[in-house]
Amino acid sequence: MSDAMPPANGEPQELTPSNTSSGKLQPPPARRRDKPQLSCNSCRWRKVRCDRLRPCSNCSSRGLGSSCVYTNIATSGASSPAQAASQGRLKVPATNMQDRINRLESLVLKLMHQNESSPRGSPLGDLRQATPDQSSRSDRSELHEKLEPVTVVGYETQHDVSPSPSDYGSFRTPETSVNYVSSSHWAAVLDSITDLRNHIVQHEGVHPRVLDSVRPPASSPKPQLLYSCAMHETSASILKCLPPRPTVDRLISRYFNILDIAPGIVHSGKFLRQYEEFWKAPHEAPILWIGTLFAIMCLSTQFEQAFPTTTETSPTLGHSRKTSQAGGSQALVETYKYRVIQCLLLGHYTKGGPYVLETLILYFLVENFHLKDMEIGIWVLVGNIVQIAIHMGYHRDAKHFPSISPFSGEMRRRVWAMIVQLDFSVSTQLGLPRLIKKSDTDTTEPRNLSDSDFEEDTPILPASKPETEVTPTLYVLAKLRLLSVGANVADVATEPRPHSYAEILKLDEQINEAGNTIPSSLKWTGFASSLDVPSQIMIQRIWLQVIIQELKIVLHRKYLEPSRLYRQYAHSRSACLGAAMQILEFQRLVDEETQVGGLLYQSRWRVSSAFMNDFLLATSVLCFYVQTHGNEKETTAGSLRDSEVEPVDMDQIRDLLRTSQAIWSRQSANSREALKAVVALSYVLGGSRASTEPHTSEDALPSDVPATAVSYFPGYSDFTSNYGIPGMDLGSTSTMEGMTWPIFTANLNDDVEQWLEGNDSQQMDMTL
Repeated sequence: MSDAMPPANGEPQELTPSNTSSGKLQPPPARRRDKPQLSCNSCRWRKVRCDRLRPCSNCSSRGLGSSCVYTNIATSGASSPAQAASQGRLKVPATNMQDRINRLESLVLKLMHQNESSPRGSPLGDLRQATPDQSSRSDRSELHEKLEPVTVVGYETQHDVSPSPSDYGSFRTPETSVNYVSSSHWAAVLDSITDLRNHIVQHEGVHPRVLDSVRPPASSPKPQLLYSCAMHETSASILKCLPPRPTVDRLISRYFNILDIAPGIVHSGKFLRQYEEFWKAPHEAPILWIGTLFAIMCLSTQFEQAFPTTTETSPTLGHSRKTSQAGGSQALVETYKYRVIQCLLLGHYTKGGPYVLETLILYFLVENFHLKDMEIGIWVLVGNIVQIAIHMGYHRDAKHFPSISPFSGEMRRRVWAMIVQLDFSVSTQLGLPRLIKKSDTDTTEPRNLSDSDFEEDTPILPASKPETEVTPTLYVLAKLRLLSVGANVADVATEPRPHSYAEILKLDEQINEAGNTIPSSLKWTGFASSLDVPSQIMIQRIWLQVIIQELKIVLHRKYLEPSRLYRQYAHSRSACLGAAMQILEFQRLVDEETQVGGLLYQSRWRVSSAFMNDFLLATSVLCFYVQTHGNEKETTAGSLRDSEVEPVDMDQIRDLLRTSQAIWSRQSANSREALKAVVALSYVLGGSRASTEPHTSEDALPSDVPATAVSYFPGYSDFTSNYGIPGMDLGSTSTMEGMTWPIFTANLNDDVEQWLEGNDSQQMDMTL
């Protein structure tokens, strides 16, 4: 009888020198049985959950569906991962999966940022050529030694950062649509919070219900112009909807004297002369001019509806009359808006012509006046406006065409300036590339003139007034100069090609120069210096400063993570972090001063739709900083032990985020994006300060805050701070309290994308 035992699996044993010794058979060497691989190769390499679809959701969201491949390992009873899942044999990921993900992402991130600076024959170059499995099996201490940061003094040695996965944006595929946002968009930043992944998964059975509770009621898709077909209407039937002239007179007066939206695109003197002639022969007026009239009436009615100037105090008639007026105003808004659409269609607006762009811009503002959730159709409408304007030659300056009068040339510059702002604002809010490229246009900026300074018969335009003199177009000029630099910054953020750090520093200097060109009357120099100006001017000052800080974040975001390894990026770190802090400090200021009795209360309607996107951007990046640096006592840890880097108190960071959390929480009843911010803040701050359930305006309000302020950025009255934000000492506790610093990673969060799908709550900048 042989001394050798038969194999346990009943298979014949192979005799080799390794298993024969002294004529005796030895047991075969232990062989690890292949474990069925149910995840696709990409998810297995990334160490993320795979839903076993073909392609899986993770690969689809990254646009890698064609490369979603499953390894064919035979398993009994199940021929595919989907069948194995249906039979309930898929195992739950290990409890330490998140730690493994974090470690892998950290290693990959460090390798990526070393990529450009390592020579081909260096140990790091060998690591880049190794397979993921080989790299993961390498000794951690040895890898750490290879990834020691290079000591760099100043900017002599540069390590340009190659594009990371997050630099290409965030791609989502909900059931009924496909959504993309660029890497500079706040939603992509929030998605990059790795540790939020498990939190979302754990609450996936609750949060969809919460999100559904704040969905807006079913309504017609916006803009209605893209979905209308009312060619049967005539000019006569449209004119029948005009109210009596005294009513129209009041609406026109409100638009030019109070509303002040998109100043300059309609010349008041010319329009009022045409308005007077219109009442003499209404049926002779051009149909598109009638559309402009209805658009102005609609905007004035929307303003009256949302912010009535008088309140009925009769105890017997007050409530019922107010309700009746509100319902009647809404009906008038819908009527006037429908007539604007009919005028555009009857005038064949796509062909261009007089009053087309003016009517389209005003109609755009009508659609956005009460818009809580930005819709992609609004961006399509802006695209139509841009295309029609280019077709009409607005992208070329009027000085090239002698047939264009000085008056018409200046009005064309005003209209084009407004279109450029609309394009930048909407594209930024949706995280999409701009439609207008600077290289395609040479139209100069409009002059700092009031409507009374030039008329239709003016032979030569007067010189631009000094910028110390405030005119309705001065704010447009200041904003246009910032957006001129902002266009370059946006291109850097959205283009997939890498950019040298020298380009980044040059753009940073251009942002500073553009900020210095802001007229002194519109420049933010502190809260105290704005106490003697109207609320409208104060809001314009704040908004211009917020734009500057937004551009800083978008420009330097990419270099926040590399700044932990290389001192040469310390400037990007300081610039981006300081910008994010200032934006959230402005959020607190705006929240306080738009309460009843606040300095911005009279202009609160402008604020409610001007700052949402930038506040969300700052909130999301600060959430990420706290989540990734929560255990650090100061930012000078590691390779940046440098006097150039100011220490940050994490308690101060969390204080400002808690203030922001309270603001978002009170807005979450009507905004899906605000609710997303609340969910992220609740998790990052420990979930003890605010609920992720949407708040009603009354329930969410502290007892000492009037309920009437809820709709206009309500806030606590017990927060005080120094609002002299520019030039603050980043290490000073007097100005740093409640402020935070942002940082990013390279990997997008797919699980967050699946739950936080959509981009629904952007606000339109009504300071236009």
